[in-house]
Amino acid sequence: MNTFDLLLIGGGAHGASLAFHLSARGVKVAVLEKNVIAAGATGRSSGLVRMHYDLEAEARLAWESFQWFRDWKERVGGDCGFINTGFLKIATREHEDKLRGNVANQQRIGINTSIITADEVRKLFPDIATNEFDFAAYEPDSGYADATLTTNSFIEAAKRNGATLIQN
Repeated sequence: MNTFDLLLIGGGAHGASLAFHLSARGVKVAVLEKNVIAAGATGRSSGLVRMHYDLEAEARLAWESFQWFRDWKERVGGDCGFINTGFLKIATREHEDKLRGNVANQQRIGINTSIITADEVRKLFPDIATNEFDFAAYEPDSGYADATLTTNSFIEAAKRNGATLIQN
């Protein structure tokens, strides 16, 4: 009979990440998934990897998370499917001050972001209509990851650390 220190219910991105991080610390973990890995919401995720958030705490968490996606092979192993596309946050003219405040806060954290003009947006993304705004925030390092690859990489690394996966 197997015994575990912790049972994690759900084999999506959150459960797989927890299994990876806890097993790396020596916790004997079992992931219980009623179907298969990433079969729920994770498997339908767009996997956006960006750091532009209104709240500093969220931006700090996203900044830390981004570094994991950027350095995935060294930190986790396997592949997360991260594709660098950049990220654009457009704000209407009446919210320009909030946009500038968010960018200033994010720059203090260390996030590579800046305010760009509508003309600069048109140069980067010619198909975007720019007549409703004057400025946008641009994160050139952001992009998206493959949520299923991310989850599977976490699970495989957790298993290498001694975790157990129980599916179906």
